[in-house]
Amino acid sequence: MVDARFYFSDARTWRYMVASIEKIIEEGVFVATGEGLYLRALDTSHVAMVDLFYPNTAFIEYDIGGESVEFGVSFDLLSKVLRRARKEDELVLEVEGSRLAVKLKSRGERTFRIPQVVMTYEKLPEPKVSFTVRARMLGSTFREAVRDLEPHSETLTLRALEDALLLVGSSEMATVEIELSQSRGSLLDYEAESQDRASYSIEYFSEMLSAAQAADAVVVSFSEDAPVRVDMEYLGGGRLTFYVSPKIE
Repeated sequence: MVDARFYFSDARTWRYMVASIEKIIEEGVFVATGEGLYLRALDTSHVAMVDLFYPNTAFIEYDIGGESVEFGVSFDLLSKVLRRARKEDELVLEVEGSRLAVKLKSRGERTFRIPQVVMTYEKLPEPKVSFTVRARMLGSTFREAVRDLEPHSETLTLRALEDALLLVGSSEMATVEIELSQSRGSLLDYEAESQDRASYSIEYFSEMLSAAQAADAVVVSFSEDAPVRVDMEYLGGGRLTFYVSPKIE
């Protein structure tokens, strides 16, 4: 018996999103309501939060058979299945009692059934943070900037300039500065109320790179020594958000 069914046109979008999620949280509970599919969970260190929402209109088929459905998953296991997704594959998720059927459909249909994770769903509040800086860029710009910084620093510092965003990383051997701006075409949009700065563990940004690969755009929002919010925007109104607490030096 199928308790809920979600049919999505592009399996690889979910492949890349889940690849990033599984690096931050081990398990989580999806909640499907009449509005769409939600996930919100903290990592074990409580440094990072993952917040996913996909509206029901983004799915080819969205059937929950009632007001809401919850299903728990191991992201390690789900990611292993979704790695088999090919470019042309569509994705179907079916909640079948204590199991989750993951179907990859193109020329044929491949079905993987994995056990649901039994865990208590805890509704976490959305972080209440005011941001003074907002920079919107292509996913490829975000990926290239983080990859340039990764080999040279364990810390990523974001600095707001009047008309540009500066990303800085340094070590004993090298210092890397990357300036992104609308005037040079590396930012799609930029707003800065003040020239704030904040530093974060670059490890968390590295873990976001898979999700950025499928994103239409990435929005980075921060304030002075406050958590950063990184929004991945996807086709159909989907959004995967990462919150990361700052490193206070």
